[in-house]
Amino acid sequence: MNIALATQLEDCRKCRRLARQLQRLRQTHPDYWNRPVPASGDRQAPVLIVGLAPGMHGANKTGQPFVGDASGELLYRSLDRFKITTQVRITNAVKCLPVKNLPNSTEVKNCSRFLQSELFEHMTVKNAVVLALGGVAHRAVISALGLRQVDHPFGHGVIHQLDQPSGQLTLVDSYHCSRYNTQTGRLTEDMFLEVVRQVRDIANP
Repeated sequence: MNIALATQLEDCRKCRRLARQLQRLRQTHPDYWNRPVPASGDRQAPVLIVGLAPGMHGANKTGQPFVGDASGELLYRSLDRFKITTQVRITNAVKCLPVKNLPNSTEVKNCSRFLQSELFEHMTVKNAVVLALGGVAHRAVISALGLRQVDHPFGHGVIHQLDQPSGQLTLVDSYHCSRYNTQTGRLTEDMFLEVVRQVRDIANP
């Protein structure tokens, strides 16, 4: 993401209900980040992980995606298992804490320009692979690249080759590593580890 767009992200108030929520939280939780959360990690990393949105007591508190909550614990444990923690850049489809942990379609669309910039930048990296955590993140990636959803349906462990005029990306899908998904058994740690292994192998052929 270029400097001008990064500044726009920091100052963005386009989603009114999210901006109002963050304004309230700056009063009740003054020690929290409570602003749009930028991507973290090396811009030249071969792996770009796209999550849903900041968690209240995770990224919205720390200012770093997936830092401070249970989702992040599983994610970083899995990355460490395959020794690719330093090969990863992490972002979210929606940069602000969503109301009730679920952004609406307009909020996803409003953030698309930031995700699009991150994806286009990522295409310049050798062996570029994107790991989409959950259906919302997957659809946000497909939409940001101007592709048809019907041609790239979401599915856990599914791999998509996304050809673009400016480069190529490999997209790998996973159920989101949220506490809800792991507690209900929709996603087991072994299932998630297998997806991360696939990502590692694509990034390191």
